[in-house]
Amino acid sequence: MMNGAEVAKHNTAEDLWMIVNGQVYDLTGFPHPGGQRILLKYAGKDATEPYEEVHPPGTIENNLPKDKHLGPVDMSTVDKVVEKVEERSKQEGPSLVNCLNLDDFEKAAEQMLKTKAWAYYRSAADDELTHDWNRRSYSRLRLRPRVMRDVSTVHLTTTILGHKSELPFFIAPAAMGRLAHPEGEKCLARGAKLYGIPYVVSANSSVSMEELAAQGADQTLFYQLYVNKDRKKTEEQLKRVVKAGFKAIIVTVDAPVAGKRERDERTKLDLDAADDPSMRKAVAATAPDAPDRPQQNPAAQGIAQTLGSYVDPALQWTDIAWMKRVTGGLPIVVKGIQSAEDAALATHYGASAIYLSNHGGRQLEGAPSSLETLLEIRKYEPWILDSKTEIWCDGGVRRGTDIVKLLALGAKAVGIGRPFMYSLAFGDDGVNQVATILRDELAQNVRLVGSTKLSQLEPSLVNASELEQDIYNGPYDSPVKTVLAKL
Repeated sequence: MMNGAEVAKHNTAEDLWMIVNGQVYDLTGFPHPGGQRILLKYAGKDATEPYEEVHPPGTIENNLPKDKHLGPVDMSTVDKVVEKVEERSKQEGPSLVNCLNLDDFEKAAEQMLKTKAWAYYRSAADDELTHDWNRRSYSRLRLRPRVMRDVSTVHLTTTILGHKSELPFFIAPAAMGRLAHPEGEKCLARGAKLYGIPYVVSANSSVSMEELAAQGADQTLFYQLYVNKDRKKTEEQLKRVVKAGFKAIIVTVDAPVAGKRERDERTKLDLDAADDPSMRKAVAATAPDAPDRPQQNPAAQGIAQTLGSYVDPALQWTDIAWMKRVTGGLPIVVKGIQSAEDAALATHYGASAIYLSNHGGRQLEGAPSSLETLLEIRKYEPWILDSKTEIWCDGGVRRGTDIVKLLALGAKAVGIGRPFMYSLAFGDDGVNQVATILRDELAQNVRLVGSTKLSQLEPSLVNASELEQDIYNGPYDSPVKTVLAKL
């Protein structure tokens, strides 16, 4: 058995050992997706804690070849790596009792989470204008409530892809839950089961899909998929999804490359390189030769860049049929629809639902909010609203009235992402509180617009004239007509 002093000697790029879960690995020359700076940070040290923050526990054997394993180390001889965390005043820390709305959870999370966790969850593309616009777009719609109706009781149940849901919203896919809480996505799965709503498990979840599926029987779990450049790996992944009992595949199509999320990138640079001379030297050795060099500076790669490096940019509409075939016919939901044309094509090629989303403003700066895309569909492809294809929306939803507006305009279900991730700072109690707040606001506002069940929410309850002024008004020719003409 090796000792810590022996391992510590192997701490350079040319001779790099690392400890994970009491085992030593020779990672010299290993092609880590995040670049060599990640490996150098923990060279010769115990990297168990940071490793398990971004990988499900016990999965290192799936990520490293067996020939990299050198054997066990006596952990009593190893100095523990302690991550540097900003000093914050804890005298009057955030309290769950004081979180009365979803914005309160964001404020609390900023104070409670580690810097890198907060930056990853909150980051958005470029100047973060689209992230902000997602929020503001709901304020440009007015409600037209009806009165003198018997609203003594209200029923919020619905079906999503044929599965009963106690509420018309679900937990949207978001990665790296264990950055906020040791139980990570397990808290989300338990909360979804408790409230009887679906949970879309992120492809980059820090808890394995099998563990999440084991949280409870009779739970509606969907799986988010990023198609791998190596299609065989995706097929193997989909077979695991089917075996674990997931009910649908949510294929994300708006991230052929990761968006430029400077908040995330800047934090990674600050934490990993700024105060470490060896890191600065490594960064200098791999920096771009010229501004137009296509590769991004490795030092500025945030978590999002690292996680998205395997995504296949060659995905096409005909791949929907391939995914259905591999999964034995599971429903395929296309996530990332941002135009009426693509909504029509996704419906035509057999999507069970079209998921209107701009990735929470994290991909393309200037992309439309899901609310705008929904209005565009109503204008140019209204037949979709009468088809069997469901319409889902997410992005910037923070109030029950936001959900009412989306449902009235034709959405079937609404995804909630960041608020649930922020709530993980409080664990299960935080997740449950977010669901409770949304449920109560929704029940209150459905009644205030004069309805007693979701099916009574209709377009006449919404005045969208102000936002409709910004909807695309150029030439339009439905791509479905073109596709059908070729058949």
